[in-house]
Amino acid sequence: MPVSYYIFFAGIFLVLLAAVPYGVYLFGMTFGKKSAAIHTGNTDTLPDISIIVCAYNEERHIKQKIQSISACSYPDEKIELILVNDASSDNTENIAKESLKDVSFRWIIHTNEKQQGKNKSLNTGISLAAQDIVFSTDADLIWDKYSAERLVRGLLSDEKNAAGTGDLQPNQGADRVTSMEKTYRSFFGRMAEWEAAHDSTYAFNGCLLVFRKSRVQAVNEEAGADDANLAFAAIRNGYRTFYDSQAAIYEELPENLKKQYTQKVRRAKGLIQTTLLNRDLLKIKRPFSKIFYPLRIWMFTATPTLLFAGTALFCTGLLFIQPVILVLGVFAFLLLSALKKGNLVTSFITNQFYLFMGLYSRRKDAVIWQSTSKKVGE
Repeated sequence: MPVSYYIFFAGIFLVLLAAVPYGVYLFGMTFGKKSAAIHTGNTDTLPDISIIVCAYNEERHIKQKIQSISACSYPDEKIELILVNDASSDNTENIAKESLKDVSFRWIIHTNEKQQGKNKSLNTGISLAAQDIVFSTDADLIWDKYSAERLVRGLLSDEKNAAGTGDLQPNQGADRVTSMEKTYRSFFGRMAEWEAAHDSTYAFNGCLLVFRKSRVQAVNEEAGADDANLAFAAIRNGYRTFYDSQAAIYEELPENLKKQYTQKVRRAKGLIQTTLLNRDLLKIKRPFSKIFYPLRIWMFTATPTLLFAGTALFCTGLLFIQPVILVLGVFAFLLLSALKKGNLVTSFITNQFYLFMGLYSRRKDAVIWQSTSKKVGE
């Protein structure tokens, strides 16, 4: 058999190997256990909460953020807001103080003497929180009216729960970036909910987290993503985590692929760092450690490498075997990407590329502030 056939079949094998964890998740999401439904209702019995907002140069967004907290379904008299201003060089603090004059919930502002980054700022906020149930939410994102209430009810629905997260969704839009992101995040959320239905997930969205301070005292400050770090801390302490795709928080995406690339690679880098830093949890006897965590490691490290290596071998082999089929296949992919915004194939390959770049990025950490919102700098 010609060498080209060996290359061709080796490529197919690597691509199939790369797809294994996604196949497992797809089967589980379709036929596996579902998370219990969470319902909103009478707010009289809801406990007091502390909401931490870490902000760095958010003068454009902080007023709207404060207004969204005030407008949510959670009773104002049960809310404590802690704004951690990470040595902003703009007018964030003054605008926040002016906006907070019109609210009826309790609030404090803490300003770091020097810039510390998201993880350290979050830990500062946790230390200042008076309540056991604590939220962490980003200053530049607006949450759905019922998100806080849903997450508190989810946290209280199981005595073993220590932390939970909401669903990061792009604002409405028909552009290609938004369409691809919607497709990816819909699949991402379903994966996390399936994990949580059986045990726990660390696929947290740092823009909207809830946790018990008595069970998660701090996050790793030195490396990785604050959201995944917090989820791992809860799991490490023997508790469960959950994901509620109905507790939405809305993000305005970068307006082009170049800015999205910067954002997504940075997030991928932080997620991969945190994933690999907690490998000792593989020794724990629970479904998360024996099933989901190994699959996630495979998904975030092996899959991107195997997928692109396998695709390169497949195309190389096919170029010598049937070049016309290769040309037609490439044309079909480009046509699908152009005509059907947000199709699953293009979204999957695009996000695998971001994971690949995050995996092999030379950057040592991903804990500094870096906004890529298209509002910044306008």
